[in-house]
Amino acid sequence: MEPPLVIRNAASQDIDFIIETIIEAEKSLTNKISYCNIFSLTEDELISIFRDILSENVTGQELCYSDYLIAEINGEYAGACGAWVEGANGSSSAVLKADILFGFIPHEKIRDAKRFFTTLQELNIKREKDTLQIANAYVNEKFRGKGLVGKLINEHIKIQKELFPQLKKAQLRPTITNESAFKAYNKLGFELIYEKSTEDEKVLDYLPARGKYLMEKILS
Repeated sequence: MEPPLVIRNAASQDIDFIIETIIEAEKSLTNKISYCNIFSLTEDELISIFRDILSENVTGQELCYSDYLIAEINGEYAGACGAWVEGANGSSSAVLKADILFGFIPHEKIRDAKRFFTTLQELNIKREKDTLQIANAYVNEKFRGKGLVGKLINEHIKIQKELFPQLKKAQLRPTITNESAFKAYNKLGFELIYEKSTEDEKVLDYLPARGKYLMEKILS
């Protein structure tokens, strides 16, 4: 008999697993962590900064523990996924995330990273206001093949539809090279809206892929 799956809201004691989730999702099947490459940080330095940032718990953007759901099986972390309704607290996630990153990353590293900002802006897919934004879905290797990402996303949709009955769309943005994620999201009802990418191979020095897809699901 399959052990029971528990899906629950994340709490402060889950911060380390959420950091693992963010980093593994960021890698997108590569060994590249864009935060480390852009801001010249070691992985340990990034983890320390993320602990401080997530402890602030600024909602409405992906670096906030209370915007995550945790999946547990037999008391073990099985997976996690973040989501929020864009602009629900009056600010865009991009502004919130930039403010908190610039508040915790050393100023000299922010200054040196500015050479990447133009390219990053060109590749950015703006998050649409009043849509459910899904970010950083991750499943522990031990528990893969059980459809946990879909269960986490569907639970997010259920929760947010109860809070915001007018919610019409859910969106996510996998990298263009992560075909397994693309297929999994497509099976969940997410359709490709468009792709934003560059032919400049130099971006692969600091990003896991040359671009991202915007995928969208219409909510009933």
